Formats: sequence, C-alpha cells, structure tokens
Amino acid sequence: MAATLAIGSYAKDYTDTLAVTVNGSTTTQTATISVDKQADGRYNFALKNFKLNMAGKVMGIGNIELKNLVPATSSKGDVLATNTTITISKGDDKSVAGWMGPILGQIPLQLKTLVQDDHLYTVIDINMTSLKQVIHVTFGDRYQLPNSGFEDYRTETISKLDASYNQIQVAVEEPLHWHSFASASGEYKDAANAFSDPHTYSSDVVRSGATGKKSLLLTSSLVLGFTIANGTVTSGRMQAGSMTPSDVQNCAYLSLDSTATDSHGDLFSNHIEGCPDSLIVWVKFKQKEAVAEHPYATVSAALTDGTYYQDPQDKTYNNVVGTAKDNKIGSNDFQWQEVKIPFTYNDNDLSPKAMLVTISTNADAAQGSAADSLYVDDISLKYGIEKPALSVDGKTVELSSSNLTVKTADLANATITPTTGNRGSFAAMNTISSDDNQKVVRILYCADDLNTMKAYTLTLVKDNATGINAIAADSNAAPELYNLEGQRISNAQPGQIVIVKKGDKAVKVLK
Repeated sequence: MAATLAIGSYAKDYTDTLAVTVNGSTTTQTATISVDKQADGRYNFALKNFKLNMAGKVMGIGNIELKNLVPATSSKGDVLATNTTITISKGDDKSVAGWMGPILGQIPLQLKTLVQDDHLYTVIDINMTSLKQVIHVTFGDRYQLPNSGFEDYRTETISKLDASYNQIQVAVEEPLHWHSFASASGEYKDAANAFSDPHTYSSDVVRSGATGKKSLLLTSSLVLGFTIANGTVTSGRMQAGSMTPSDVQNCAYLSLDSTATDSHGDLFSNHIEGCPDSLIVWVKFKQKEAVAEHPYATVSAALTDGTYYQDPQDKTYNNVVGTAKDNKIGSNDFQWQEVKIPFTYNDNDLSPKAMLVTISTNADAAQGSAADSLYVDDISLKYGIEKPALSVDGKTVELSSSNLTVKTADLANATITPTTGNRGSFAAMNTISSDDNQKVVRILYCADDLNTMKAYTLTLVKDNATGINAIAADSNAAPELYNLEGQRISNAQPGQIVIVKKGDKAVKVLK
C-alpha cells in the first residue's frame, strides 16, 4: 500500500530568480520555492522567508504557504491557480529583524503556477490592503526579456582614440542583459570602438506614465570621418567581423550553447519559452540631420530553438519559431511613441527557447546621420488567448457562459477537447467530481505567461435517451416514436409514456 501511494507523489525545491514589483519599482533576488505533490495529486506550495528590498532596506514579509491545491493538467505541465486569502506566517531567517506578514492578518492572494519537471514558473499578486498596494511577484520568468525597463546598467571599458589620436580608456554604459559594441566580439571589435564614440547611454529621459526612472539612449557615430556606425543594442551579442558595414559578418547573434559572459558575469543570451502575440516597446527617435532615403529606425525579434542564429542572416536558418519586425519607425516629431509589432509564426513544431532582439537607429546598415538619437524604454512581450474552443465527443460546445452543461452517452469515456487558436496559449483540465450520473470538470484557457486565464466549469450529465440524438431528422417525415430506453417503436400501447420526435424536437407524451 505504501508503495502504491508513493506513485506520482514527490517533493521538490526550485531555486531561481524572484522578481518583486511594488509601485512600479522592481527588484530581484534569488529564492527557493518548494512544491510537494501528494499521493492524491494535490500540491502543497511554500515560498518561505519572503522579503522585500525597498530603498536598499530589507523588509521581512514571511512564509507564503498554500495547501491542497488541485492541479489542472496540460501538455506543458500542471497548472495551479487559486484566488484565496491567507495569513503570511513568520519566517525563520535569523538575519531578518522582524516579519510583517503575521501583523497584516488575512490578506487576498492570487497564485498562478506552472509546474514542470525541470522548472517552476510562478506569478503571485499579494493585495496589501492595509498598505494600499499590490505586491507582484514572478519566479522563474521565461516569458519576458530581462531588464525590460532598461533601469540597470553595467560598465564596459574600451580603448578609444581621442581627437589627437592618443589612446584613452573610456567607460561605456550598457544595460544589464543587453549588449552593444563595447562588449562585442569579432576581428574588428577593437577598431569599431577605437574610431567611434560610444553608442549606449543610461538616460533620465522617460515617457509620461512610465513607472521606471531610466531609459536607454542609442546614438549613431561617425567613424574615420566618413562612415556611419548605427547605434545598436541586442539581447544577444554584437559581432564586428568586417570593415564593410553591410557585410553579414557585422551582426547580432545568440546561442544558448555559448558560455561567454559580459563584465557583469551575464551570458549573451536569454531564456524565452513562450510564444508572444506581439512585442511592444516605447521609443523616441530623431535624426540629427534628416536623411530622406533612410529615415527609419528599426526593432526586430527572432524567437528560436536556442541554437545559433544571427541578424542579418548569413544563410537560411531553420531554427526560427517566429519573428517580429518593424523597420519603419519614424521620428514622430521626436515624441514618445508606443510601437506594437505582431509576431508571425512559422509552420513547424520547434519549441521556443531564446529570443534575439535587435534595436538600431537605422533600418539600413551605415545609414542615417552622425549623432542620431533613439531612446528606448519598457519593452514587453504580450500574450493572449485567441479563439478558445471546446468539443465533447467531437461535438462543438459553445462557450456561452462560465458554467456549461452537456449530455453524453458515456460519462466514463467522454472525450473532452479544449483548444485555443494561437500558439501562445494552451488549455488545462482537472476533474472536480464524478459519479454515475454526472462529471464536473474545470477547464482553464491560459496565456503562456499565465497573466491571462479564462475558467469554465463543464458538467457532463448522463443522457439516458441514448440513440435519439444520433438519428437524423427529417422535418417532412412522420413523427417517430421511442420508448423511455431510447428504442424506436412502431406503435404505442394504451397508457404508455413514449417520446415523440418530430424534426429536431422531442417531447414525452402519454398515449
């Protein structure tokens, strides 16, 4: 019996990056979440010693623990989703002076979790009503680009020639998890830095309504007095491989196989494992001198399986899941503008693993003018649920309300098929209850990042009038008679209750 109960149960700790957003400000820390799958399939969830880092000070919140969570199963893993109220208990980290959680009492909490064998992704919203703020927590995020608000920077040091051709050391700011020429590879990387000004700067210029305090400024530069070097940043790594600007050896590239790191110790890659519907980014663009033939800035993205890919391409790549590109971003009178770029997906079965994003002051290599300016802020990947659909035993069920009832001839073997119409969403199901007369099922339609969910309760009831629904109706035919077992009869006996079927309507009558 003990061996039987142990099947399918486990306890596992996941250690990953925990991002905490309060009032628009995000901080990150390393944390561990424990999930304990019980023998009955239910989960216990625990995030212990949860802390906030506010203005450089650590505030202890406590232990977030939820028990007996019923999973909905999907092709991606088990989905845990609940809206509840909890009391956050005191933590046991001796370095924390005090814990706020127990003082707050019962507080509303929303939890969404995707449990996979090698990875745990969690979204938590804690409504701190007494403090009039919501704490938004993500753990193990592989659905958004890191440092998407361009708030955090590192320093790269390059060797540059000054106006008198003396070699000097210059500190260049590049945003964390993003890279430009100061951290480039390639045979001509030193020359690219020596003969041009830096291309990336931390900026205090932000759009109206922004929650962050910084943006990224990209600038183009004049090289050797006659060639324009576009200001470019990428989520991968830049390569300066040729003295000819349009040569494809000058590119941005990404590969999860690479172990190279920048000066901050970060890889030149990212993990993006969702299929977003679109990429959204805020930009503010101006050419120093208008160039009518090449007036546009550009943003492009390629979602790949994680193997090597470069932009611009040097060959045909078959490892691309989907792409998004806008190479006609105009100046808009040097005003902030929100750019929305839809993804187009290739017809393949590749799983997304990484995304190469490239942003440049000009859509064409070595074009524009010297000192063109492109401010970039708040880049995000948007996920949605398109065309959720449901069928039972091959018949379409209209999703007309959140509570659905469907008749079926065989409760035990009824085939329930939920589907979605876009690549960036999926469906999960779990049985709430089941007996000889009905079966209740919860269906969740989930966007890949779990921030959007649509929930339905499907009740399957046993259809005792078996055989009737399968008979084709002829509105011009004579009425058909059936007994209560669903068997067609030619004549009714006196006092017998029968079902009279005319066209697609059936009623019980006493003969």
